[in-house]
Amino acid sequence: MQNPQTPSQVVQSAYVPVAIPAETAPKNPGRGQGIIGIVCAVIALFLFPPIFGIAGIILGSVSLKKGERNLGLIAIILSAVFMVIGIILGIWLNTEVEKSGSFILGPITNLL
Repeated sequence: MQNPQTPSQVVQSAYVPVAIPAETAPKNPGRGQGIIGIVCAVIALFLFPPIFGIAGIILGSVSLKKGERNLGLIAIILSAVFMVIGIILGIWLNTEVEKSGSFILGPITNLL
């Protein structure tokens, strides 16, 4: 015959400890900054080139420092190149609009 368990023994045996895993560091810590830097580079081509270009360069350098070499370099190079192209494109569009007086048809008719 088995010994009956006391209530305190039943409660203790019903508790099963669960191991909670510790948070692990992300595998690629600079990946997010690199991707956002590339997105800023593309935006710099069309909208506020100095602001988004510099933001892309900064995010690319942060990504580079965190160990994401490829994305960091791509973000830095694209941001610098697209910033310059965006500024040149903005200056060209501004002069074409001033010549023709129309934002939509001015640059298109002068190209043809």
